Amino acid sequence: YKYMHKKYRTDKHRGIMIETEGEHPKGIEMDGKMMNSHFLDGSLVNMEGKEVDESRREMIRILKDLKQKHPEKDLDQLVEMANYYALSHQQKSRAFYRIQATRMMTGAGNILKKHAAEQAKKSVSLHEVQSDQPEEFVSKIFFDPCSYQCLENCGAVILTVVRKGGDISKTVYVDYKT
Repeated sequence: YKYMHKKYRTDKHRGIMIETEGEHPKGIEMDGKMMNSHFLDGSLVNMEGKEVDESRREMIRILKDLKQKHPEKDLDQLVEMANYYALSHQQKSRAFYRIQATRMMTGAGNILKKHAAEQAKKSVSLHEVQSDQPEEFVSKIFFDPCSYQCLENCGAVILTVVRKGGDISKTVYVDYKT
């Protein structure tokens, strides 16, 4: 009896301590196996794949809705609008709200609107870049595909980085920022 898992809580009205016997806490080892270890056989990985597919379908649905509402806009503008829509309508973490409150108190403004404006500036500046060097001596490092979409709470994203041109035997360093 003394090895059974017990939970303690207080009564809502009088503050009396109530002891209950219940489930084992997650992660207790029993007979050399972890409880709920059946998730480690691959079903947990399948759940992550389902979440990725679900978020991809959600982005496609948002893009279709925006295309119907704004048929005159081009694809880049629709993607920016979809990013802003996804950021503003997704479930936000406590950290997001804390950062947003601090920004509003200090007068820095809405981070969602600033992010959308920043993305628009980047897309315009990328189209204006011209190269004076011959193409054969230049190493180009880029993502394939060039744009990725994920939600804030997706956890991890796998990105493909491609290097083309230039001398492949030389090491290239890339500074990046997320």
